[in-house]
Amino acid sequence: MNQSSIPTDEILEALDLSRAEPGLGFLRAVFNRFNARVPFETASKILRHSEFSDPDAKPRRPELFWREHLELGTGGTCFARVAAFDALLRSLGFATGKVLGRVEQDGDHAALAVDEESGVAICDVGFPLPAILPGRDGRIETAILDLEVSRTERGFRIEFDAGVPEGPRELEIFDARVSDGEFDARWRATFNSRSRFLSEVLLRRQEESRVFSYARGEVRVDDRHSRLTVPIGPPRAARLASLFEIDTGLLQKAMDLAGEPEPGAGPSRLTAYLETPASAESAFAAVSSAAAYRRLLDGVARVVGEEKTDEGWRLALAPPGEGEPTGSAVLREDVATNPARLALRVRRRTGGSVVESELRVERRSGKTYLIREAFFDTPREDLLRNDSLRGRFAGALAIDLLAWARLIR
Repeated sequence: MNQSSIPTDEILEALDLSRAEPGLGFLRAVFNRFNARVPFETASKILRHSEFSDPDAKPRRPELFWREHLELGTGGTCFARVAAFDALLRSLGFATGKVLGRVEQDGDHAALAVDEESGVAICDVGFPLPAILPGRDGRIETAILDLEVSRTERGFRIEFDAGVPEGPRELEIFDARVSDGEFDARWRATFNSRSRFLSEVLLRRQEESRVFSYARGEVRVDDRHSRLTVPIGPPRAARLASLFEIDTGLLQKAMDLAGEPEPGAGPSRLTAYLETPASAESAFAAVSSAAAYRRLLDGVARVVGEEKTDEGWRLALAPPGEGEPTGSAVLREDVATNPARLALRVRRRTGGSVVESELRVERRSGKTYLIREAFFDTPREDLLRNDSLRGRFAGALAIDLLAWARLIR
């Protein structure tokens, strides 16, 4: 590809970067800024698939990719992102090679191998991964999650550790570099009408400490230990365009083609996660009786009343310390047990307000997670932008999880 065919200086300005000599430090800067500023999104793919019947015309080549990003704020999915990032790196003087990988089946994924003085650096902007990988075994810790890299016969397996336990928890990237022709053939094959990337609008921006995404009627903010979920009702295009800085008209056209899902089920919610080595059953047993739940509250609240209910138990709670609590200082909690789900539903009442939350245990990818979830009675779209407030709420939930973990035997 002709390196002058993309407007490199305009792209760097949009990424808020200055030119520098090719090297690992500059590579990291371009990689991180690309993931933060250029969204992973399916809207442009949905439109391209609809507008062109010729398979050769469907891929959005780097020239078009970057022009539409600068004009409309778009990005793309795996192969389009890899091709565009490859063109940018080559225009900046890096030596690159395209490689394939596997998320669900061989060849359904792509990444870049970048030749550096210290060896090969693997840049996976297609998934995307939160860090550049060295071409060797090892563990990489990031603010979002940790990556365990291990050698396979044909490349590297990347397993995800920590972080929100949702979605695929591993992928594979192959060593063998592929020709542009083979890469394009794999790219064209992704325009399959049964593909999720052509049947629904998905949006994602990955920053250093959080992932901001939209899927199935909900906007989510993930960090290392928590997920905020905010249902967004239709019409959604204008609100999502503002949140993700993408052209409203383009999003609306894609949603008209793919269809808009029903509003996300339930209220806005904030969920905190903590992995435990215990079994799911022993983890639930640590909080699933009235006596066990009272131990969870030790040091946080004083139980001044208790009665059994059909679903579980009801507690009257007062602040820690001595003395008789006044009426306004007493909280009342109704706790409903659901052994089938390994869950406790908690309804806390004080004055005229009611706050609902849940504690539960889940097994995911062979691991046990303690989960603390708070439900909001208002949409709380303010938390999508206010990381400080969201972090304080998540921190309070995390403290509950740590107290729970100490009770498990």
